[in-house]
Amino acid sequence: MSPRLLAAALALLAPLGCAEMSAMTMAAKPLSKPIPYRVAYQPYPSGMRLVVHEDAQAPRVTMNVSYRVGATDEPAGKEGLAHLVEHLTFLARHGGAQSPRVWSRLLASGAQFNAFTTHDSTDYQFSAPPEQFARLVTLEAQRMRDPLAGLTEEDFRVERDVVVAELRERQETSPQGAQYAWAITELLPGHPYGRTVGGTPESVLRLTLEDARAFVKQHYTPAHAVVVVSGPMSSADVKYEVADRFSALTGNGTTTQTPSVQRTPPSMPGELKLPDNQRMLVKRGPVEHPRLWMMWPMPGLHSGQIPQLYATASLLRASMSSYLFEEERVVSFSVFPQVMDGMALLVAVVDLRKQEDAQAVAERVLDGRSAGRGRNWSLPGVRNALFTEAYLELEQLPTSDMASYLRATGKPDYIGGWQQQLREGLTQHNFSKYDWDYFQRERVRMMLVVPEAPGAGRTVVGRGFSALAGAEDFGRWDVPLPEGTHDVRRVARPPGLGAAGVFPLSNGMEVVALRRGSMPVVEAHLVLHIPGLHPSLLPDVALQASWASMDGSHLHAANVGARTSRTVLDHQARVSGIAASGNLEHVLDDMRQWLQDSDVDAPVWWHSQDGVMRQMERDLQRTDTRARHVLEAKLFSGHPYGIAPTVEQAKALTPAQLSQWIDAELRPGNMTLYLVGDLPPAEELQRLAESILGGWRGGKGVSKAEPRREPPLPAARSVVLLDRPGATQADMQIGLRWPLLDAGQVATADVLTELLEERLWNQLRERLGLTYGVQVQRDSRSLATALRIHTAVDAKSAAGTLEQLLAELGSLEDTPLPPKLVERARWQVARGYDLRFRTNDSVAARLMDLSRMGRSLDYWEKYPEHLAAVTPASMQALVQKLSLGREVVVITGDAASLRPQLEAAGFKVEVHAPTTSVARTP
Repeated sequence: MSPRLLAAALALLAPLGCAEMSAMTMAAKPLSKPIPYRVAYQPYPSGMRLVVHEDAQAPRVTMNVSYRVGATDEPAGKEGLAHLVEHLTFLARHGGAQSPRVWSRLLASGAQFNAFTTHDSTDYQFSAPPEQFARLVTLEAQRMRDPLAGLTEEDFRVERDVVVAELRERQETSPQGAQYAWAITELLPGHPYGRTVGGTPESVLRLTLEDARAFVKQHYTPAHAVVVVSGPMSSADVKYEVADRFSALTGNGTTTQTPSVQRTPPSMPGELKLPDNQRMLVKRGPVEHPRLWMMWPMPGLHSGQIPQLYATASLLRASMSSYLFEEERVVSFSVFPQVMDGMALLVAVVDLRKQEDAQAVAERVLDGRSAGRGRNWSLPGVRNALFTEAYLELEQLPTSDMASYLRATGKPDYIGGWQQQLREGLTQHNFSKYDWDYFQRERVRMMLVVPEAPGAGRTVVGRGFSALAGAEDFGRWDVPLPEGTHDVRRVARPPGLGAAGVFPLSNGMEVVALRRGSMPVVEAHLVLHIPGLHPSLLPDVALQASWASMDGSHLHAANVGARTSRTVLDHQARVSGIAASGNLEHVLDDMRQWLQDSDVDAPVWWHSQDGVMRQMERDLQRTDTRARHVLEAKLFSGHPYGIAPTVEQAKALTPAQLSQWIDAELRPGNMTLYLVGDLPPAEELQRLAESILGGWRGGKGVSKAEPRREPPLPAARSVVLLDRPGATQADMQIGLRWPLLDAGQVATADVLTELLEERLWNQLRERLGLTYGVQVQRDSRSLATALRIHTAVDAKSAAGTLEQLLAELGSLEDTPLPPKLVERARWQVARGYDLRFRTNDSVAARLMDLSRMGRSLDYWEKYPEHLAAVTPASMQALVQKLSLGREVVVITGDAASLRPQLEAAGFKVEVHAPTTSVARTP
């Protein structure tokens, strides 16, 4: 069959039109331009399919190889096999026992890569410079030919242990994920989707290398593969490379009839009957509060009704927000859809204060599941919002979704097909029928997870640690870097942010505008620069209360499908709007309406104050929130950065105080409007911004902010233990402070962060098997910089892990690293540099951060030069500036077992008791 070229100009919304510059007469409807795109489709006789999406503006080429095999295909008793095989394929050695592993070859190529397993598929994805494409296609063809080439029993055993550690860590440090696994197992008994992706530690430990080899022989075949490529290469070039590198795997030259790409997925589950006519299953687990799970089985991807699922999730979320936010019995709640090929799940999760309230709250949710309709929710608003989300999704084309869509429909045009499903599925008739058929109270399945009884704990001091490895031991890197990579500027190229235009409005407001991207979408961020230091609560509450107080009857966001948000970060308060580019004037006009009506209305604040306090109470009871507050209080002692807001502070705020802050700070000279995306020409844009925002003059109040000052460095090491009785894992965070870093030191810190994470990953995960992963991050604020390390380990190994982490930091301070290691870490930072600027959202965030950090517009253009200048000496010098010996360590876990081993290791420990509910007085 000859390939066919699909060429379309898809108008996602209505045609672009004209609008008046008045809130009363402006046409508040979605306005968009067509999206020109080209998709080439090539089926091969072997059954393999190729879909190519041409994107001339993309800096990288992305390739996704999706195999039609997942957890539903695992033999009984071998749960977790599909996920384990995904891991094992990266250890393959194509070319003999001394050949580099797939993992190393990908690292050295400059590609960013990932893989994931679902119930229905296993996907391997890379994103790389176009010049690396042929090499990486060869690698994926080799993976298909022999997924487990050269794998030994020892390789298998080590990786199996890593996967088991991953599963155990998820059960304790990501309890919601573990409980979701319980929920589908218990509420979908015996169903193919009722098994967990990844299996259990017990099921994975039973697997053998022979199991893995039999599995890939059956499933890793061309007939099960869909290859999707997106990027700046022509479809002709891509088809040539794929046909050449996959060669016999395509079946070209044979007369075999091409198998169908579509699969028959598992069907919807039947009726669930719990023992003894129970309405709700009850289990014990690692939760801080009783947690209610409510699930509705819905039609899956192959039904073509996913837009209706998303709309129903939006309706349920809006309904629960309308009556649960002020519900005393509820701590928090969330709603999310989970999509599989043959079915989907609409999931609501409610954290409760008391176990005995579960049934009453469940009935409240069931009775009011559509209460948001007509109040703060409408089907046209949801439909418009989903169209806007489609634009944002297409900025980073979802290649794995394209493969799934092809299997579900037999059609390769995901971009056009998804928009058609949105238009047809979200008519009032189709949505009402879907709602009636599937969103009924009798179809819900419920599980209540209640906190485990506190255990006695364990007191085994960490052991099993090997001596510190030499400087050469920084992971299994067994392939040299590509030629020329000593000059990272060949990969880390200037991103073009310096080309942003800057112009003032007549009232003194500054506008920064950057036209970029191929999608007709625009981001607008109105930023208030907060000049001094304020208690962290005041700007955030004042901004939210001010927005809620204005007359919103003429706002356009809901009508045009815009996404709006308000955030306070460091010394910036941001009001943001994201919409189809034809609706830029509507987004700006909403901002104008707020600026001109920004006073805080007393009745609005008194009505919302209780909700603000209630949300703060909920947050303050979360273990992760408490850990963050403790860490920051120690890192930034006595400084606003380290002072967490309290319920008492919220209670003391008055409408007059909030209005005074708005009047003093909200003025044009303190504000910058950032515009990124599909913008009109510069002169037209300037006229538009001036006509809408140039007439606003701002308040006349006087700022009462404190002068800016840097927070002091910690004076000594702190080890704080947040007690979580019975926990078998220890969640560990380490924070260290730097003085303010200059531009060159920031690049050096990025290389150090990369190298340290690789070192700790190899030592704690690969060599010792203590954790599934380690995260190392640089936290930059305008007045301070911090280095944060986060991991989770078995509780019995906590003291040894902490000693190991601190020793690793000390070793970097004492001795310069070998140049080859620094070169490799520089390469790793460089290969991901352009991904920092991949979307309009990420570019806008980088631009706003420049002003927050006091840096010039050309900062990111010069970053590659600073990265190229990083040396072992500069890294050692930066390590020596860290507050080594004055680290802040926060560990969450069972104090009964952790405190003795930490003190036995010589650490002075400060213990915080478990959280309790906060009692409020009227």
